[in-house]
Amino acid sequence: MTPSPKKTTEEEFIEKLKTCQPGKDYWSDYQKLVGQILEHLFCPPLEAPISESADQDKINRRDWILPNYSDQGFWNFLRIKYSADYIVVDAKNYKGAISKNQVLQIANYLKTHGAGMFAIIVTRAGANKSADLTIREQWMANKKMILVLNDEDIKAMLLAKSVGGEPEKVIGQTIERFRLSM
Repeated sequence: MTPSPKKTTEEEFIEKLKTCQPGKDYWSDYQKLVGQILEHLFCPPLEAPISESADQDKINRRDWILPNYSDQGFWNFLRIKYSADYIVVDAKNYKGAISKNQVLQIANYLKTHGAGMFAIIVTRAGANKSADLTIREQWMANKKMILVLNDEDIKAMLLAKSVGGEPEKVIGQTIERFRLSM
């Protein structure tokens, strides 16, 4: 009998994503998994994710921050165009879509002289209409670029990486769809 081929790291992450239960009871597992996936996908060129980073007043606690010192390519473009010196990421293990409150929460983390003006919310089921509207308002009024990536987006990035592709293209396509919808 031929042994089954060993799973790739990307296949293992996809399996962990599928088996991680959505909901409040498993938020820590999901947050940790998102950090591991982001590090696998984007480090390098990004620096390793910094976990549970709080601002000076300890009011805002960001799940993950990935320092972006890239001087070329996609990540450099994000630094220049969207002040993405740091990629701020919040993981939301909700059973349903995120709402306006979660967008406003991450918008509070974005400051020109702080972490920058670019953030990603990684969530299981995407965003509802109020969240989408708030994202548009944050971009138009404050130049804060907030993206929402769901499980399918994460799987697409992992699959791209598994075949030697560029997982950041999923992020680029998300920005493109958003900007062209304005």
